Amino acid sequence: MLRPERGAKGKSEKKMLKFQNIARLHFALLILILFNLTLNKASGVGINNNILIATKVILYLSGIFLFFGYVKPFKVIAIYFSFFLITPIVIAIFYFMHGIFFALLSSVFIAPIMPLEAEYSESNVKVYSKFNGFLGRCCSYYVTQNKLFVFEEHVGDIAREGPMDFKKSKFTLDSDSILIESDTVYRMKRR
Repeated sequence: MLRPERGAKGKSEKKMLKFQNIARLHFALLILILFNLTLNKASGVGINNNILIATKVILYLSGIFLFFGYVKPFKVIAIYFSFFLITPIVIAIFYFMHGIFFALLSSVFIAPIMPLEAEYSESNVKVYSKFNGFLGRCCSYYVTQNKLFVFEEHVGDIAREGPMDFKKSKFTLDSDSILIESDTVYRMKRR
């Protein structure tokens, strides 16, 4: 009587266990990002954007890796993981097929993963340029204040007609307002 090799079954189980652990990490990161989105919209406090970018990159890479892990043998969850593989491909196709329609569609796809770059960062104040899509209006910014190194509090929005020269700008946070010294000096209420 022939018996199956013990090593073959053990390797398969180890492989599935590895995919399950990566899937747990993936869904934990997804829950963290959704919790951050909810907390940020409700209270204005969220995770530091540098940490959030790293979290999104790990989420996408794990999604792509899990897609290839669950596609053969096919499992229904592979359809969910295919989103992480298809999104960058669709964005690249839309980028090369110029046009307003494709620009609008690609802005919908890229909005969740678009990294925010701090235009101004000094002491505990950061100013980020808002992502308004490819056809959005110019020169919208939002101001955050660092809290406990890991969190940022949204303290206000800036909407200008033209771009702001951040090399010549200075932002000062008071208890109830933000003082902006640029080409003009003005004070705006905190959020």
